Amino acid sequence: MSAHATSFGRRAGDYDRVRPEYRGDVVDLAVSRLGLDPDAVVLDLAAGTGKLTRPLVERFRHVVAVEPDPGMRAVLARATEAYRVLDGRAEAIPLDDHSVDAVFVGQAFHWFDRDLAFPELERVLRPRGGLALLWNSWFHEAEPPLPLEAVEVMEGVMAWNAAEPRGTGSEEWEWPSKFEETAFEELRTETFEPTGWTLDAERLVSLYLSTSPYGTLPPDELEAVERSLRELIVGEHTLPLHAELCWTRLR
Repeated sequence: MSAHATSFGRRAGDYDRVRPEYRGDVVDLAVSRLGLDPDAVVLDLAAGTGKLTRPLVERFRHVVAVEPDPGMRAVLARATEAYRVLDGRAEAIPLDDHSVDAVFVGQAFHWFDRDLAFPELERVLRPRGGLALLWNSWFHEAEPPLPLEAVEVMEGVMAWNAAEPRGTGSEEWEWPSKFEETAFEELRTETFEPTGWTLDAERLVSLYLSTSPYGTLPPDELEAVERSLRELIVGEHTLPLHAELCWTRLR
């Protein structure tokens, strides 16, 4: 797992405070597509601070949350009422064979080592068990537009990251094709109309700082970037917030 994948714990509190919630209609569609009832045992894998765990707890009596980062897991344990909160990762899930009806992953599947994660998913799922991958995404296009100087600072962060080894290589965003080589059925993708998401300057900058390109900056560079963005970005800005659901089940 790359440094990018384990960078979020540095700002676990801000991550939980400023990251968008998962839309209820998206979660409900995942539940419906996988044919789950309230008695199903579900796993929130790479649960982070519990952004997805919380709506799952509202729908299921038995939710197990697994998260490798201790900072994220500390917030998760305080902020959710999951049946169990465990230290673990997709490549070594700390659960028994055939012990869950479905696995949910929010915003994290691209970080997994698929060669190790797929066998683990197949191991812990019950026959015909389901897998749901939920995504929230936003872009730098804001209304009103961000100041050019702020955009240049952000582009500098992206350029620094592009020059750094990422650990998962060019395959990071090629994960959908990997399902063809597994025991899962064809991966189905459903997208939703974007919604406008309005943030004040403090939350907007904190949102950007909660992402992996910023989390892997050396501390002194991160401090300088944060100082610049907080000086340059003022007022409220609206971002287009996109939601996507990918789902499948064991053959």
